[in-house]
Amino acid sequence: MEPLLVLTIGQAPRDDIKKELLQVLGARPIEVRGALDGLSTDEIAHLAPKNASDTFHTRLANGADVMISKQAATIRLEKLLIEREGRPVLVACTGKFTGLPDYPNVLFPSTILEGIVDAVAPAECTLGVLVPLTEQVESLAQQWQRSNRAVVVAAVKPGEDPRAAAAILAGAAVDLVVLDCFGYETSLLNQVRETTGVPVLSAVRCTAHIASELLG
Repeated sequence: MEPLLVLTIGQAPRDDIKKELLQVLGARPIEVRGALDGLSTDEIAHLAPKNASDTFHTRLANGADVMISKQAATIRLEKLLIEREGRPVLVACTGKFTGLPDYPNVLFPSTILEGIVDAVAPAECTLGVLVPLTEQVESLAQQWQRSNRAVVVAAVKPGEDPRAAAAILAGAAVDLVVLDCFGYETSLLNQVRETTGVPVLSAVRCTAHIASELLG
């Protein structure tokens, strides 16, 4: 069985991501590669964001959280996609990558999650969205906005207690919550579901289910 290639914009290994994916994919082997693999701390520091809209949040192999330039991450991700030799790929990031060629057999969580939300969200709904950084709140509120949809966005980093952010969404009486970050784990999903009392869609789990169907 050929391993599913998972590309993160940070560094491998990412045992947290593998653990979440395997809850859906079962025994399928997974290989993780990172766009920042092999780079030193100083080299990564030179990839700092230029502004809020150029910001991605990711994790290094040592567990440290970093913010890097979306433009720089896209360039390095494209190199990994070229080297994949036609293998199916899951990109472990919910960000949008401007300027990437239209590669076949590449799963982008942002595209998958948007399609699922558009399909299942109630008419005239209020959508709750969790993102990792406060710098992303405004831009992602605009990204998720639709003519028949109000959007409320709150920020919480992966691994942090999500109850305060979830309470913001609950207070806005959201109808559905989207976890718009690939670093959110099932424990966070369960806490958000308990706090809000509404369905919660995980970028990781939604993308993994699509990958499972495509890979067979």
